[in-house]
Amino acid sequence: MQVLSCALFCFQGVIELSKSLVMAYPAIFKQEEEGGYFIEFPDLDGVYTGINEDDIPFGLEMASEALGIMLAEFIQNGKKFNDPSPVNAIEHDKNSFVTLVAVDVAKYFEKDKLVKKTLSIPAWVDERGKKLGLNFSALLTKAVLETSE
Repeated sequence: MQVLSCALFCFQGVIELSKSLVMAYPAIFKQEEEGGYFIEFPDLDGVYTGINEDDIPFGLEMASEALGIMLAEFIQNGKKFNDPSPVNAIEHDKNSFVTLVAVDVAKYFEKDKLVKKTLSIPAWVDERGKKLGLNFSALLTKAVLETSE
């Protein structure tokens, strides 16, 4: 299970926007009778999508988006989620196949939404921070993420 073992990495991906957080999970593509595929991630409860056509590349794109949205939500809310299983360990029926779906989760964090916080610190700490060139917003964000692990 993962919670936020990637606190610093996630922090950098959200604040600096220069890092990626690529994750990959196995997905089962189940062929539907009327065409298209139902796509589910057996390691992640409630993470699924589907397509109404037999376009596998489009299905992979939709699966990646669903995976990114849900993993970002899990990480942002501190929810535990399973590690990915090996692809060959996933059971499926003859009308389906299993493949890995990758996503850069950092692209799905609420990057644009910043919240202003007013806080009070001792004057000497403020001076020291300025001399060190610290970014107080980044430092507070990092501290909150590390505390929530």
